[in-house]
Amino acid sequence: MKTASFNFFQYVWIFIAGCYSGYIIETLWCLIRHGYIESRKSLVLGHLSVAYGMGAVLLTLILIRFQNASVWKIFLIAFLTGTVTEYICSLGQEICFGTVAWDYSNVPLNINGRVCLLYSLFWGVLGVFWVKAIIPLMNKTAVNLPYEKIIVVCFICFFVFDCALSASAAVRMNVRQTRAEPVNKIEEFLDLHYPDEKMQKIYANSKSAE
Repeated sequence: MKTASFNFFQYVWIFIAGCYSGYIIETLWCLIRHGYIESRKSLVLGHLSVAYGMGAVLLTLILIRFQNASVWKIFLIAFLTGTVTEYICSLGQEICFGTVAWDYSNVPLNINGRVCLLYSLFWGVLGVFWVKAIIPLMNKTAVNLPYEKIIVVCFICFFVFDCALSASAAVRMNVRQTRAEPVNKIEEFLDLHYPDEKMQKIYANSKSAE
């Protein structure tokens, strides 16, 4: 089988597709499991699940060279890649924002509640599906869209702004626990537009790490 390859712009599209797919999957899973719709987005503006976008890009970057490898080799690489990525994302969120978005403490064979065998197995299966079905499909259907570079650059600018705003709002929310009064215009803006009630709705699935 001919090995696929993607350029920078195509990887951005993979990231976008992963982000929106993850948001839809998480939202539907919440609806099916709990019977209600709850925010599952990672950022305050865009309806994006960044972890899924990162996972899609990372799986593609790492596994694209193993398209002709055995299924078990692909499974093992995806198993390890997904597990390490999930652990790092969980640890990073706790260190930066003092919150956790998932906790596997009650699931058998977990590591610090951040990863567990069950979901690591899911990563392995997803990796095999990604290599054998998704990557060839993306390579076959890849086309140069009109104004693609402009669209991608606009998305990147929006994404960077959204990340900065989301991080600022999350940090300010934590600061409000000990110092409610704003000390500058930025904090005044964040208090006005992203109060605790709104942030709790946006990040309804996040819990304090304490």
